Amino acid sequence: MNKPKIFCLNLLLACFIGLSAFASNGEKVTVEIDFGSGNHPKLKIETNWKEGLSALEALQFVAEVKTHPVGQYVFVDEIDGVKGEPNQSVWYYKINGEPAKKIAIDQPLESGDKITWIYKQDVCSPKEGE
Repeated sequence: MNKPKIFCLNLLLACFIGLSAFASNGEKVTVEIDFGSGNHPKLKIETNWKEGLSALEALQFVAEVKTHPVGQYVFVDEIDGVKGEPNQSVWYYKINGEPAKKIAIDQPLESGDKITWIYKQDVCSPKEGE
């Protein structure tokens, strides 16, 4: 076999091995996005799960997301063009129907989890005069 053919076969094998590392093992998480009473329909999208996947990363795989840091925290500002407005409506999320106990970037997911993002009345931001 000549050198160009060996090189091409080795390159093809390396590409196959590299792609297989990113291939799904069949495990998934479901991301639901509830835009509230706006003009957007609810979305329900499955994405591949991998060890260490966070709730924020899963959302970023299925939607256009804008975030902002506050100290050591990262908050979701906007999902698919729907922007949160402090003291009005903002983005919250649940894991398997339960309110999240961590910010999304620190919330690890397990295979089969369902993450529901909900645009609703802000109950966490400090009100003026507080």
